Amino acid sequence: MGDETAIDIGTVIERQQTNRFGVLLIVAMGVMMMTEGYDLAAMAFAAPALGRAWHLEHGVLGPVFGAFVFGTMIGAFVLGYLGDVIGRKRMIVIGSVVLAGFTLAASRATALDQLLVLRFLAGIGIGGVVPNAIAYTTEFAPKRWRATWVTLMYTGYTIGSSVGGLVSAWLVPKFGWQVVFVIGGIAPLVSSAMLWFAVPESIRFLTLKGRHAEVARIVARIAPGLPVAPGTRFVTGGAARGDAHGDGSLQLLFAGRLRALTPVLWAVYIANSMALFFLSSWLPVLIESVGLAPREAALVSTMFQLGGTLGGLALMRFVDTRGAIIITVLPLVGTPVVALLGTGLPGPMLVAAVFLTGFTVVGTQFGLNAVAALVYPTALRAKGTGAAVGIQKIGAIAGPVIGGMLMSAHLPVEQLFFLGAVPVAFVAVLAFALGLLHRRRDDAAPDHPHTGAAHVA
Repeated sequence: MGDETAIDIGTVIERQQTNRFGVLLIVAMGVMMMTEGYDLAAMAFAAPALGRAWHLEHGVLGPVFGAFVFGTMIGAFVLGYLGDVIGRKRMIVIGSVVLAGFTLAASRATALDQLLVLRFLAGIGIGGVVPNAIAYTTEFAPKRWRATWVTLMYTGYTIGSSVGGLVSAWLVPKFGWQVVFVIGGIAPLVSSAMLWFAVPESIRFLTLKGRHAEVARIVARIAPGLPVAPGTRFVTGGAARGDAHGDGSLQLLFAGRLRALTPVLWAVYIANSMALFFLSSWLPVLIESVGLAPREAALVSTMFQLGGTLGGLALMRFVDTRGAIIITVLPLVGTPVVALLGTGLPGPMLVAAVFLTGFTVVGTQFGLNAVAALVYPTALRAKGTGAAVGIQKIGAIAGPVIGGMLMSAHLPVEQLFFLGAVPVAFVAVLAFALGLLHRRRDDAAPDHPHTGAAHVA
């Protein structure tokens, strides 16, 4: 029997240089994430106008926020799992279509219970997009650039969230709260169609499934100068070594060194999500409470997401070069800043404080997403990331719901922001522990690339 060439796609990915394919992938995924980020913040920016139109008291919309986040938790687990089974790109597109349909339907809602159900169902769609997008981007990125690629892709998420503030400020006064959801329904349909035709399925997923002809076409785009003979078989580094994670069993999220890493990763995700979703859900309403007009409050709130984008970009290369422990810096700075938001700061200082809050709280989320993708091997990546993104919804549900309860109790704004700083302080402690565990894992099991090609009988 003649020799059959086997190429380790891990080596192909590690040796790739920045080229048109990599830029296209980051842009396409970034645009997709932009539409998802917009929809994540849509309810927050529609809430003030919706509350006035339906004569609702502050805090009544808390269950709607919670239902949406609960839907994202289910979507992260279910669609994250299906991403490992039927393909990352396919599940990203399916999740986006689900999100689009129910978001458009929300623009026609006439009662609070209708809105609650529709936002829950839309949340299932968006919940499946994020973990699969993170896993997808990670699997094409060289290790030296993984955090950077994930951060650049995820930047679209916060840019999209910022757009919600502009829509609220400029279009809601003219067209009503419904316009927020109309735009939020159309945008995912456009971005998912673009993604479907612009980029291929995950190369590592296709390799694990033995779809070698499709992998060969992708390799030709990643490394145009690499000769690939007809009939070449592609393998992953893990497969070549007899990767114990190959069956993708959920129990393996707690196997070996992951036994400690996974619970700490989940805990820091929960704590940061509690702060993040409390602020992103209620910040426009709370800013109004300190005396700003609705339009000004919406514009100031966009600084939260803008700060988050810049925070993630500032952090990305440090995560690649220094590891997970560098994330600790942001919540340490963010804790006192969040507490100061309700103290009656003058206009310019309030804008700066909101910006810095986003820089630290949302920037921490960027870092966590990058680390989550680095922790797990290929066969577990979408499942592990999906589980982390799903588990974080405990905090993401609790944040806005508890915020609604506290607002219904008519607590002073100063006290609300002080309470919002508490989970940020927990994030600092947990992020430090996560960084130490991740550093020990890397020291114990460094990732050495294999040779580019081998001949097997």
